[in-house]
Amino acid sequence: MTASQRTLSTSLPAVELPDALRLTTHRPAPDTAIVEVAGDLDLATAPRLRELLTARATSTLTHLVIDLRGVRFLSATGLAAVEHGYLLATERGVACTVRVDATGRALRVIHLLPLRFTEVLEPA
Repeated sequence: MTASQRTLSTSLPAVELPDALRLTTHRPAPDTAIVEVAGDLDLATAPRLRELLTARATSTLTHLVIDLRGVRFLSATGLAAVEHGYLLATERGVACTVRVDATGRALRVIHLLPLRFTEVLEPA
């Protein structure tokens, strides 16, 4: 038996995994941005949201909407990213709203913690 006969090929075709988080920004008006968050918002994905919210909150916007209705999983790190975006926006005078699914898990998790953006929640 030769060496090539003893070696089995273990390479598998590459499999594309779905992205765990999808971020989409809409501009319904020149001074307004809606950031839609869909998927899992956790330790691995929260930095992407934090970066996007920082960019939006420090721009020329007067109103920022963070839409969490598409979030399937929300960790404490994800909530911290949302709160960071909210606080940065409000410190700069940008009105900020957080949309959540009125019957979803995210709303229940948000109400369990002492977060500062609970006053601007918009259940939809």
